[in-house]
Amino acid sequence: MERIAIIDLGSNSVRFVIMHIESDGAYKLVYQEKKGIRLSEGMTENHMSLTEAAQERALSCMRVYAHMASVHHITHMIAVATAAVRNAVNGNNFLSRVQQETGIPLKVITGKQEAELGYRGVVNTINETDFIMFDLGGASIEISLIKNRQRIESVSLPLGAVTVTEKFHSQETVSSDVKKSMRDYIKQYLRPLEWLKNQSLPIIGVGGTMRNLAKIHQKKFHYAIPKLHNYEISCTDLFDLCALICDKNYEERKKIPGLSSERADIIVAGVLIISELVRMINPSRLIVSGCGLREGLFFYYYGPSYMNGQNYPRDMLLFSVLNYRHTLPLDDDRHSRYVTSLAVSMFDQWKPMHHLLPRDRQLLTASGLLHDIGKLINYYNHAAHSAYMIANAHIFGLSHHEQIICALIAAFHHGYSGKMTRFISYYQVLNSEELTRVRRLSLFLSMAEALDETYEQCVKKLSCHVQETAADIEIELYSGNCDTARHSLEPLMSSFEKTFKKPLSITWKTDGTRLL
Repeated sequence: MERIAIIDLGSNSVRFVIMHIESDGAYKLVYQEKKGIRLSEGMTENHMSLTEAAQERALSCMRVYAHMASVHHITHMIAVATAAVRNAVNGNNFLSRVQQETGIPLKVITGKQEAELGYRGVVNTINETDFIMFDLGGASIEISLIKNRQRIESVSLPLGAVTVTEKFHSQETVSSDVKKSMRDYIKQYLRPLEWLKNQSLPIIGVGGTMRNLAKIHQKKFHYAIPKLHNYEISCTDLFDLCALICDKNYEERKKIPGLSSERADIIVAGVLIISELVRMINPSRLIVSGCGLREGLFFYYYGPSYMNGQNYPRDMLLFSVLNYRHTLPLDDDRHSRYVTSLAVSMFDQWKPMHHLLPRDRQLLTASGLLHDIGKLINYYNHAAHSAYMIANAHIFGLSHHEQIICALIAAFHHGYSGKMTRFISYYQVLNSEELTRVRRLSLFLSMAEALDETYEQCVKKLSCHVQETAADIEIELYSGNCDTARHSLEPLMSSFEKTFKKPLSITWKTDGTRLL
């Protein structure tokens, strides 16, 4: 068992997280705090020195974090500082003060190291293969080109939400002339990056500005899922948000729904940096990442010991689902694994009938492995509890819609019910095609659950066939008693016929003998 403390001292804010790692490698977040300290504030006017006031704000947080690390019995601490300390002429003196006053071994990372860690945080939590990512902070932006999940190019530029704000004094009302000067200033740093131009790849954005844009967007469209990670914004909507923000003064910006009041003074610079980058790249999609440098620091530590030295898991979704399942204080998972295998077997054998996609097989697997976790809350209505937990869990490798699909598959693992939808607040998020997929996938899971109603794992083999007018399933048992399975499975036959427009014929078999 390990307890890892991670400190990310940025130019605008500082974050402190504690990760718990079990002996089997399962990990979970157990504590997190973020504090806006504006460490880079005043550096432009102070000859690139950290001001005394900014240092004191940072040191105050570090004293608290040192105490928290002691209370939580931290076994390993990772503490890094980024652009503000990296660029400050008195950065080394500040590091010495932190060490002397708190005992925290704070280290400065280079721009390239910052880009590498941001890449690690994204490539372990968002299932994209080729993309461009950026991490916009208070004093710098790191941009990377990723191909086949490998980092090909990276650059760190001195463009940050705080530093650009201070340079152009854009805290209050921003005139058209000032906005044009800001855009021109940003372009002169981006223009030489030939490897970025017109890539037409997805952009994944990290940082507080990007998260705030996502919050504003979600508020504007009354988005039903309270989650930022892996949220998508169209380029058109991004430019509309940029215009909305830049046309308001400071007091008006503070009233924008979703915008953090502590970021209202620096948001103009932040959105102009992002919008100019987007114009240059012309991306196919714009994706928000809630994971970045901190998660990258964790996976940089975690990978060598728990992922066979890999930078990222080969199957992100399965790895994340199993990790989440193993962090829950439940009984062994033999039943959920067995039920999942039966459901997937039906999926594979009935492909000519269901016309679902290979990705749906992965969603069925994820739902099956987690379908009973709601028992942690209460056995009664545990399917609804499972759905809620899946919908809100920190599971990587799923889009927002896919996570809701998995939640609903689990919700219906005892059979589809219109009443159950009342318990799922996200039901209206899915379209009719997605709901059809849910009904078909949940039927396979509910049939598999029925076949292991006794938790005996008595089904040896399933043989599924589809005819022009009917579907057949032969169920071979290890033992001769099929009463419980028959009792649980037969009520689902009408749902099967309604879902697939074919009646289902069931044959029971054991030891070469067919059971009627």
